Amino acid sequence: MKTPVQLITAITQPATPLCRARPVVLLLLSFSAGLASMQPCVATPFEWEYTGSLKTARYHHTSTLLPDGRVLVAGGEDRSDALASAELYDPASGTWSDTGSLNTARDSHTATLLPSGMVLAAGGREPGISLASAELYDPATGTWSPTGSLDIGREFHTATLLPNGMVLVAGGRASGIPLASTELYDPATGTWFPTGSFNMGRVFHTATLLRNGKVLVAGGQDRNQVQLASAELYDPATGTWSATGSLNTARYDHTATLLRNGMVLVAGGNPDELDSAELYDPATGTWSLTGSLNDGRSDAVETLLPNGMVLVADGTSFNLSSAELYDPATGVWSLTGSLNTPRKDHAATLLPNSMVLVSGGALSGRAPLASAELYDPGIALVSVASRLTHGSAGSFDIDMPLSGSSGVEDRQSSTYNAVFTFDVPVTSGEITVISGTATVGPITFSGNEMTAALTGVTDVQTVVLHTQNINDDGLPHGDVPFGFLTGDVNGDRVVDVPDENQINADRSQPVNGSNFRDDINLSGVVDRPDFLAVRANRGHSLP
Repeated sequence: MKTPVQLITAITQPATPLCRARPVVLLLLSFSAGLASMQPCVATPFEWEYTGSLKTARYHHTSTLLPDGRVLVAGGEDRSDALASAELYDPASGTWSDTGSLNTARDSHTATLLPSGMVLAAGGREPGISLASAELYDPATGTWSPTGSLDIGREFHTATLLPNGMVLVAGGRASGIPLASTELYDPATGTWFPTGSFNMGRVFHTATLLRNGKVLVAGGQDRNQVQLASAELYDPATGTWSATGSLNTARYDHTATLLRNGMVLVAGGNPDELDSAELYDPATGTWSLTGSLNDGRSDAVETLLPNGMVLVADGTSFNLSSAELYDPATGVWSLTGSLNTPRKDHAATLLPNSMVLVSGGALSGRAPLASAELYDPGIALVSVASRLTHGSAGSFDIDMPLSGSSGVEDRQSSTYNAVFTFDVPVTSGEITVISGTATVGPITFSGNEMTAALTGVTDVQTVVLHTQNINDDGLPHGDVPFGFLTGDVNGDRVVDVPDENQINADRSQPVNGSNFRDDINLSGVVDRPDFLAVRANRGHSLP
């Protein structure tokens, strides 16, 4: 624990030189050449380093990763008032710059990145008022413009982007009363309309989009300020809420994270800074206990890291600066580097280079902070692909997403090449099969890539590969599913007539980057044997 002198020093002056985020080695977004060529940060893995400070100290703000890799921080509050100011963080320079201010000062609101690239800020509060107004931020112009207002003003609510592009706002409170109502925002019309209501009003809850498209709301506090154990599911197809299994421990001000395996991790919360954590299984609708946090905490921030682990940082407890990592493979939390400044009601954002940006927050007594810090999670898995060679046409990759449903390998081969790309050069590592039928053969290394030869792969299955101990770091680096379904040339997880039609449309064409999935037999040309392979496998499917 820091002494009072150490604590004051940490708050008033960075303990280490300001640090910029390390470069993105394999770009996932459209970054400028300047960012790609930036010199690496000298931060130590698993430690926190100060980066540029916010221009305005704030807490209860929002932090949103924009498509261009910058981070938008908006609103929040200082010691007494809601803020209208907004700022942009540039990972290339590690600095903040002013951008257009909100039309209405607000804190305890939500901010949602829309498919259009614009950011929707909704609700929140200013002194004595629960806001119904909403605004859109346009990164191209750096300005905010009003959009349709919520039906009910609310604060401390949740906002979830649904697969159909709409935004679900749920619960929260108005004039101190928890709300059961929920609303949908349609970006096409800029309007809100009511949808189904909770079975009970709740505030300080969490909302998590599940892989099946439903939204899980868990815990919170009711109108009598009693913590809740109940949980509910929202079905966008029907616009209704239904009860699901209850938490083992009632809680509010907790965190909730969708894991790569589709389960939801809930951790900490109030009352009394809980250290317990639980897992929700959507298949059964039940919660089970998992490993406990080393430090009880509430009002913390959580981040799903590219390696599949969950980072929880800081939170409400006297001068708590610790951070912890949850490993889904073991169900155990382990302490990692502590933040330089203890904080609560802060914001956390995963950057494209795998580092985590924490900004603002408050000390005990609601003293707002301007400082920001970066966490280096060590080596990060950036992308995975199945790579095969199509005769003289060369090699082509089928992407295997790191989360959600597996990619689908539709080509036939005695050996498949599973290519794992990391954010740094790799020289050693391990790959094992944890689900499905396959044998891992020789593993080779080239630059940032680690490639495993898979043999003995049977068709119509999903193989899950586990990576660990990259560059002898002793850590897991994620479980990645590979779908195998011969003939599924359009990748929709079923072999049917549309696959036959696609091959017929491309018949006799040489293989290229747009039609290589049609070349099932890897001959380099889309031909009749490819059509016959589809015909022979019609009716096969993956869940």
